[in-house]
Amino acid sequence: MLAGPIHHCPLRPLQPLPRLTESLPGTGGQIRTQVEDFEVEELPLYLPAGEGDHLYLWIEKTDVAADALRRTIARCLDVGPGEVGMAGMKDRRAITRQWISVPRRAEPLLAKIDGPRIRLLDVKAHRNKLRTGHLAGNRFRILLRGVCEGAGQLAADKLTLIQTCGIPNFYGTQRMGHGGATLAAGWALGQGLHGLVQVRLPDDTEHALHLRDRSLQRLAASALQSEVFNRTLAERMTRTLHDQVLLGDLCRKTDTGGQFATDDVAREELRLRAGQIELTGPMWGPKMPRPTGDALQLELDVLQACGLDTEIFTRLGALAEGTRRALLVRPIDLSASMIDEGLMLQFTLPAGAFATVVVNEFAGPVLGAETLNLEVDDEDTTARAAAFAEAQQPCA
Repeated sequence: MLAGPIHHCPLRPLQPLPRLTESLPGTGGQIRTQVEDFEVEELPLYLPAGEGDHLYLWIEKTDVAADALRRTIARCLDVGPGEVGMAGMKDRRAITRQWISVPRRAEPLLAKIDGPRIRLLDVKAHRNKLRTGHLAGNRFRILLRGVCEGAGQLAADKLTLIQTCGIPNFYGTQRMGHGGATLAAGWALGQGLHGLVQVRLPDDTEHALHLRDRSLQRLAASALQSEVFNRTLAERMTRTLHDQVLLGDLCRKTDTGGQFATDDVAREELRLRAGQIELTGPMWGPKMPRPTGDALQLELDVLQACGLDTEIFTRLGALAEGTRRALLVRPIDLSASMIDEGLMLQFTLPAGAFATVVVNEFAGPVLGAETLNLEVDDEDTTARAAAFAEAQQPCA
């Protein structure tokens, strides 16, 4: 560890995440036993126009980290990593398909991309670079191996409840980094710490953090916001308020995205049941729209229970400007079926929702011992190392 003082962060990642279907026994099982057990296909916000100064590449990668993909394409096409546009960071240990943009001048070198782990499936021209967030959602196909006896019926029971109620829109624990390292970095930045620091979490894990890394700074600030959101949602679930309107709740209209603070609980309950609005939770920051009344008090109480205050997010500034996030999400085209290898789950989620949260609902709780293995790749903390290793290899 580094020499110097150890700073004590009051937070660690909330684990296990609460389940909306906790009253129903789960199937157990493991994901990512094999790379092909986890497939993700990005759903674009728009399709390339067929003309312009950029090329959109429809890429399939297998067991490649997101940053490694960006750097490999940049190296093979002789462009800067910053010139490679991506709408979202896709999982490493998976088969994923997504659009990536590069400058059109790279067209003569496209053949250098194709290889056993990175395949170029299609090319279209477009007028602008692909930006982070330019995606509508993701379609998943996930195999759970080693499920328990009767898993098909258990999954069917879960599916019925999820289709009716949705699932909690938690951030997956991978957002917090390996052992909570990214969360620890977010807390340290909010304390005004800089450079090389040591941070200890409540479970006594210690992390040596390099806070000068700009990419880590953004991930870290987001991790701190995400953990507070998770704990706010968990508290509402404990009080059975995750699908109940509180006075002052910041609601979002599902058709227009417009947000407003509730001043009539009975009226908004009817609109919530009709799917016209959704409840939101806090992604704290100076620009976050705030609820009022009872809802604001609940969110402030959770913030205080986390050992935090609003000032920490003010210090983070542009790294965590603040927004709102839906408390619940409904998977689209959700199915669960038994095949020879195990339980196959297929569903589509909007951008920003985590597939592992859906899997968590189906897999647990397991009667007896909970033997789930739902961990995913900690790309927050390992992508840079993977990218460096990838950069040492020749182009495909």
